[in-house]
Amino acid sequence: MKKILLLLLLFPLFNFAQVQEDPKVGLVLSGGGAKGLAHIGALKVIEEAGIKIDYIGGSSMGAIVGALYASGYTAAQLDSLFHEINFNILLQDDIPRSSKTFYEKEETEKYALTLPINNFQVAFPSGLSKGQNIYNLISRLTVHLGDVRDFSQLPIPFFCVASNIETGEEVILDSGSLAKAVSASAAIPSFFQLSTNGR
Repeated sequence: MKKILLLLLLFPLFNFAQVQEDPKVGLVLSGGGAKGLAHIGALKVIEEAGIKIDYIGGSSMGAIVGALYASGYTAAQLDSLFHEINFNILLQDDIPRSSKTFYEKEETEKYALTLPINNFQVAFPSGLSKGQNIYNLISRLTVHLGDVRDFSQLPIPFFCVASNIETGEEVILDSGSLAKAVSASAAIPSFFQLSTNGR
């Protein structure tokens, strides 16, 4: 009777030891402009250690690196990719002349500066850049994902953080357009124009 009672008491411990799973690993990458590229070196070390990342998040440059890593790029691929990018061009809205329509060429060559008009009054632009080149880059590099709108469906579940410039509150972006979410997280107030399209 004592042996049966002892086995009944120890059975839950054996069962617990068998059910226990490997811990999940989440990685959050911070911002910091070009310094954020140091995340690629950290990802290389994590890969070399054989650690599998189960979730990834980021802000600003960390959102760019994190989104691409979550999309299936390796740290080595990201390293070679970012070595080829000219960040001065990336931050500007200049589109190569060969990519412009006839009317766009005529418009950009006619005026040195254009200002928006709101309610029949000349206004100042809300930023120096529309951020179009960053959006185009992320769209081009994630085209293999198809129409994924839920970031938890990426090869590594992903989210990024942006700020609501009107309230100062943080906004978690984990669905919608990946390129728009990353662009919103990487936006620099007064440098990038505010989007009125939502996500």
